[in-house]
Amino acid sequence: MKKKLTNILHDTLDLCFREGYLSKAPLPEFVIEIPNNPDHGHFATNLAMILAGKQKNSPRNIAEIIIQHLLDPDHFILKAEIGGAGFINFFVTIERWYDLLSHVITLKDDYGRNNLGKKKKIMVEFVSANPTGPLHLGHGRGAALGDTLCRIFDFCGYDVSREFYINDTGQQIKTLGESIYSRWRQLSDPSYPFPSDGYQGDYIQELAIEIAQKTTLEGLDIHDAIDLLSELGKDKMLEEIKEDLAKFRVNFDCWYRESDLYSSGKIDDTIKLIKRKGMLFEKDGALWIRTSSFGDDKDRVIRKKDGSLTYFATDISYHLDKWERGFKRVINIWGADHHGYVTRVKAALMAEGIPEDWLDVLLIQLVKLWEGGAEVKMSKRSGRYVTLKELVDNVGVDAVRFVFLSKDHTSPLDFDIDLVKRRDSENPVYYVQYAHARICSIFRKAAIENISLPENPGSIYERLVLDEEIALIRKMAEFPSLIEEIARELAPHRLTYYLTEIAGNFHRYYNRHRIIGKNKYLSQARLLLSLGVKIVIKNGLSLLGLSAPEMM
Repeated sequence: MKKKLTNILHDTLDLCFREGYLSKAPLPEFVIEIPNNPDHGHFATNLAMILAGKQKNSPRNIAEIIIQHLLDPDHFILKAEIGGAGFINFFVTIERWYDLLSHVITLKDDYGRNNLGKKKKIMVEFVSANPTGPLHLGHGRGAALGDTLCRIFDFCGYDVSREFYINDTGQQIKTLGESIYSRWRQLSDPSYPFPSDGYQGDYIQELAIEIAQKTTLEGLDIHDAIDLLSELGKDKMLEEIKEDLAKFRVNFDCWYRESDLYSSGKIDDTIKLIKRKGMLFEKDGALWIRTSSFGDDKDRVIRKKDGSLTYFATDISYHLDKWERGFKRVINIWGADHHGYVTRVKAALMAEGIPEDWLDVLLIQLVKLWEGGAEVKMSKRSGRYVTLKELVDNVGVDAVRFVFLSKDHTSPLDFDIDLVKRRDSENPVYYVQYAHARICSIFRKAAIENISLPENPGSIYERLVLDEEIALIRKMAEFPSLIEEIARELAPHRLTYYLTEIAGNFHRYYNRHRIIGKNKYLSQARLLLSLGVKIVIKNGLSLLGLSAPEMM
């Protein structure tokens, strides 16, 4: 509907410029929005106000000119009015709303799908948890965000690749091996010391027991044993991470190992490439890159005095590899603690001639878990935090994903376990899913009453005349443009708000009006309306990675 109105306004401006009603000028960027007050129309635009400066005329006069010359051969617009300082408010003919409902029902699962991406190759790298422990709630929030963005990108016609970067080298992997080794030794010698920086939690002992049952460790030199346990331990943890993510309905196209980056020689190639461009210099025995020339607050070390590479060196090489793989846009989802890292990575890429807007980084804020009015801080298994698996096992995948996506990722999130276990309107995910289940129940009742949908609805739609009915169709009309906006703004939390609103509108409508009644044609019309709501809710839930239950 917004696109249709946009096209009308573009055609109208072309006419006004061509015929001299307005001074010829480039088409301006203007906004079409849905007014909060229905008395102000179905849609409103600030077009006249945007034009006022260059036209050297008042917004209200320009609005009047636009209204007088509207090119609307399809009779899309019922009327247009000037509001406030120069907004133009549009009222759409009721037949167009009936057409919209018919469009929703015809497209079904494809309603809202578009070709915004035009098969543009895009990568989303997310979660990328170190394989040294179970996934925590922050990883889960990033998983829900990344997976939902990928689902929406795919729905919008992008060629999407999901990637998990496995940080499987370095000190943290060695520490994992040392931790497992100590727990294994403690099975026979409880006094054996545990590393001061070792990984706590029951999972380390579980790993020690499981590995010892399948692998002979006795007789191995301590260093060889730790190396072996490091490899076996990280593989076991990665296997568990994959299982937990699959249960969370998150799968990846590529699991990219840091160790492969080293063995391929790409890091050395990256350093040589940067050196050829004159971006490296030596200072205090270390090798530095001139990121300060591209917006970083200072230059950065990529090789230390002892010859070892910094994480920054591998990150540069990894992102250059993404560029070489032909991705036109890359989105990274990181924890909020990486805030200071974003600028330096972008600066390093810009030094290699990669556009600044090629990489977007979304920083995930913390999740706090509440139960019984108190914050839940500890997990026995992890020893430090509640794991994603524990939360999913407690309240279910749907509840966890919905709540993780219910707030913008830039804001901290409070997760109330008691709330999502309630089976009432206070529970947001239940409220939305119950609307879908309720509509399914209505159709089961209609079948019992021998009332079916007409093959050719035709004039049946005209039975929908109540304000609440047209409001529901108007809400359905918002879905396609919302999906496009979410893809552009990287803001899937807006979809949870939308689904909550349309579900609430339907629940209120259902409570006030009988869907299945004595009048067959009115019942059919309201069934068509209910079907449209059901389709939109199901499509929205699918994009969020949630189920659409038929019974609750």
